[in-house]
Amino acid sequence: MTKIKMLQLINLLKQNWAILILFALIIFPRFYKVGEWFFFGIDEEYQSLLALAQIKDFHPIWIGLSAANTGFYVGPGLVYLHAALLWISHGDPLIFAYAASTIGVITAVVFYLTVKNLFNRKVAMITTALYSCSAFVVNYDRRFWNSTLVPLVAILIYWALVKLQKDRRYLILLAFLLGCLFHIHASLFLFIPIILYFTIKSIYSTFKKNQSQLISFLFLNLKSLIIFLIIYSPLLVYDFVHNFDNLKTPLRMLMQTQGSSGGLPFIQHWQVFRQTISHFWISNLNHPFHQNIIAYLSILTILIFLFKIKKFHETILAIIVFVYLLMFFLFPGAVLEYYYLGFFPFFSLIIALFLNTFNQKIYLPFLIIIIFCNYIFFLNQNPVTGLSAQKELIIVTSKVLNGQPYYLDTTENYLHFGGWRYLFTVYGQKPARSRADDHFGWIYPNEISNQLVKKKVIITTLGYVIKGEKPSNIVQYGNYQALIFNFHN
Repeated sequence: MTKIKMLQLINLLKQNWAILILFALIIFPRFYKVGEWFFFGIDEEYQSLLALAQIKDFHPIWIGLSAANTGFYVGPGLVYLHAALLWISHGDPLIFAYAASTIGVITAVVFYLTVKNLFNRKVAMITTALYSCSAFVVNYDRRFWNSTLVPLVAILIYWALVKLQKDRRYLILLAFLLGCLFHIHASLFLFIPIILYFTIKSIYSTFKKNQSQLISFLFLNLKSLIIFLIIYSPLLVYDFVHNFDNLKTPLRMLMQTQGSSGGLPFIQHWQVFRQTISHFWISNLNHPFHQNIIAYLSILTILIFLFKIKKFHETILAIIVFVYLLMFFLFPGAVLEYYYLGFFPFFSLIIALFLNTFNQKIYLPFLIIIIFCNYIFFLNQNPVTGLSAQKELIIVTSKVLNGQPYYLDTTENYLHFGGWRYLFTVYGQKPARSRADDHFGWIYPNEISNQLVKKKVIITTLGYVIKGEKPSNIVQYGNYQALIFNFHN
């Protein structure tokens, strides 16, 4: 019996060796030096401080962060997720590094299974390889912030939209995902009109064909509505208390855009698209000429796909890609490269469908070269400013301070060099006051001390040139250094 099982296992491995290699290539870069390279900046600090406040004094909160600096606030779901993880790790943000990489692997698995279910195994292999082995995607998969769940939710919405057309029970899943996207990131909001359109279409079609099942159908819709309202309820409470100010934000933005004489920043959005899609293919491709070629070829491939649509799930795919590009090119505010994180799974699928029209001898070498280039770039990054270096610097600096109250500052603008106040609190000695208080002091007002400080700690990088007064101590680790001054009150 044991021998038979062993033979079955060997046969299973032989049949699936390609997918095993693929997922090994997916898992390795997401967990390689996971703590050393994990980025912890001001965005991570903001979420962590909000989460820590919940751990210390749990109370319902109705909003999370501002969505894409629009003034529209997403729900508090991610704050609660951060709080749960920090509670497990006793405040150590290293857990975010492992959580982010795990979500990245889960996204790849879900993406593979979705494409395999809707198309076929070969297209699923090509798609997953293109998307999940991109160094651009890998680097974002190693960050834990408000965009971490965007690709996973986008893929699940696509799958649910396709399945809804044959099974109305998927309306419940869509209602759940629709509620969740209001807790994640503004880039997912473009799915709202798509979900509403196909939901209304499905409801009308079912009502027209099956009027005999009207009661059960209405009950299904009612359950879906309740699920959505439960998840969305924190934002409803906030809007009710604040005169629906949050819901009015999109209208306010539209009126501001119409009143502006500057027009839509199409050129700036094209530059971001050009750079982002080039970096998706090869992360260090920075010459404008090469970027333009990549961008135009990518657009051409999408157009070719649009003219070859035959099946319903391809129609939904085309609509999602079209709405993504339309919304981002017409968006009145700034568009950053990570806004496209939800776009790239669908772009990868279109590229895979295009490559699948060629012989394997043509597309396989191309695929291997792309993966190889991305791997080389990823392994050669070797950042020296990750969480591990920050932790070691803080531990040594705290020993030098030896309990003396101090003020924590940075040489760079804290918006671009943040995260330090939280990290000193977790890994070393909490500062009496800090530069971070200007941004986040409202979260921890009782922790800002009025006592006289004896030291001033300034965090900077190794390239910083010290001018004027010399520090009494300098602590260095990785690419960071802490300049310790005697404070003159």
